[in-house]
Amino acid sequence: MKNTTSEEEPRFASVLRAALDLPDASLVIYRRRTLVELKTDRLSEKLSRWEEDGHVSWQIGAFEDHHVHLDVAAVTAVELDARSTSCQGGRLNYTVWFLVDEDVGNPFRPEGYFSVTLNAPYTADGTPRSEILDAMFALHDRFVGSAGVRITERFALARASWREAGASSQLLRA
Repeated sequence: MKNTTSEEEPRFASVLRAALDLPDASLVIYRRRTLVELKTDRLSEKLSRWEEDGHVSWQIGAFEDHHVHLDVAAVTAVELDARSTSCQGGRLNYTVWFLVDEDVGNPFRPEGYFSVTLNAPYTADGTPRSEILDAMFALHDRFVGSAGVRITERFALARASWREAGASSQLLRA
């Protein structure tokens, strides 16, 4: 197997790279009875093209370390979402979804091929971590309006609340 470069990157490679650069985030692949999570800050390589015997895949993580091969070219849309989750104490969590046009076996979101989600957007007392949320909203600002990138109503409301509150913690509760 060899690491190669190509000028023909998948359509959403730049969004994926930006998502993998979010602070305190994880790449998540969820299937029935299986959840794989790679902490993105521990990845020495974020995204590279790999080719072996004519088969091309996109690798996240270094070959010599934990990594995953994904068909990033199969992604047909990206969606930014915010929803309350038990892992955040019922507060909003923020996710960049990479979607395909088929059921991939994700019980939460059938077309959800993989995602990058924030791990700890709040301090232990529930205060939003500005540096974490600012990075997510900067990703939004960078790609909003790009073909195939959309946001949910929940994300739009959270973004508007963040702006209006000037990063106030109370408006970001579910």
